[in-house]
Amino acid sequence: MKKCQLILLPLLTMLLSGCTPLSLSEVLKPSDNSLSETDVPSTESSSEIEGAQTWSVDDDFTWQTYEYALDSYNVPLYVPTENPYIDIISDADKETFYTNNYKRASSYEDAMFRTEKGLISGDIIDTPNTANYPLNHLPNRVYRTLANYRINEGVYEYTLDGEYKSYTINNINGKVKKVYYGAAYVSLDDVAAYLFAFGEAPANQMMAKNSTAMNQAISLFGKYGRVNNGYYSSDVTKYKYEPSLPHTDNGGPVEADMYNYREMDFGYTYTPWGYGIESDDPYNNGTKITRSTVRFVYTAYDNEGNEGAKYIPVEHRHVFLTINHYNDFFEYLNYEGGWSESFGWMSAGNEYCAGMNSSKYGKGYYDFENPVPPTKYNIPQVKTLTELQSIFNCL
Repeated sequence: MKKCQLILLPLLTMLLSGCTPLSLSEVLKPSDNSLSETDVPSTESSSEIEGAQTWSVDDDFTWQTYEYALDSYNVPLYVPTENPYIDIISDADKETFYTNNYKRASSYEDAMFRTEKGLISGDIIDTPNTANYPLNHLPNRVYRTLANYRINEGVYEYTLDGEYKSYTINNINGKVKKVYYGAAYVSLDDVAAYLFAFGEAPANQMMAKNSTAMNQAISLFGKYGRVNNGYYSSDVTKYKYEPSLPHTDNGGPVEADMYNYREMDFGYTYTPWGYGIESDDPYNNGTKITRSTVRFVYTAYDNEGNEGAKYIPVEHRHVFLTINHYNDFFEYLNYEGGWSESFGWMSAGNEYCAGMNSSKYGKGYYDFENPVPPTKYNIPQVKTLTELQSIFNCL
């Protein structure tokens, strides 16, 4: 038995214990603004940079990274009628809040009061400070068998005015978490679910990436402030090493069913492929933001400029994570821990590309002799949550 099997079997046993599948009656039925259940068919050189690594899936990988907070499920309902965080002002106050029996927000009201005071509403789990393994293992590889299945359904809650209020993060163990519209989030799956559900960035994400935006992010949210939420062209005719993303023009003619992407920083704290050099500086240490190569790229608006998920049919919604600055992507599959296999430049067997031309950060596209074309996006099969739970239970 392979090492990975020895690791995964106990963990799967733990996850399956007490698992209660959700019924379809608990999930929204298709409507103009709700998620639907649409079946999608399945489709299908050496570097001179010192310390370059091969980009591949290692079946003997020892699991040692991203874990979920076990006490973040089934949090008791708390609906404050006035802001209970009014006295949280300094960074020290915030640190005490996060370390003193912290719980994620369990109501829209609580989440909004937290946002007013620059506090996070979800899990306080960041990616590791140190790493000595290939970064293609950042997304949860426990569910590798499910990497080609996506869910196109979810549960929304709305305000009396018909605006978004919350979205329930799909979980194949039957556990429940919510992300609240307009709140601040930092953990991998919280942010991914937020982007998928709402097509907008969380409250702690500044639009710009200049020094003013960095100072604002730190001033408002301390070490959990983030910057950069701008247009992503997906122009593979200009950036030949980048893989094509679905439902965008990719540098070609614009068609009616195409949608535009945004890119935003994810606060990853270690960058072995940080522009070809290693860095263990935190993304945000509370006084300074050091940006790296890790981004979310997500469907944000239609070709008429209408922004947000209400203008984007669920089959056109995509949330991707790139760890190596657009060389490769993983897709979030709309359930906790659900990530596709990587696709793109390094996934094809090439080594890190720092851009079209070489720079101090590494070799450029034109420096590679006979590079392998980036591997293509593989359209995931769409399953209902119940179907995915059934597959998971049979692993």
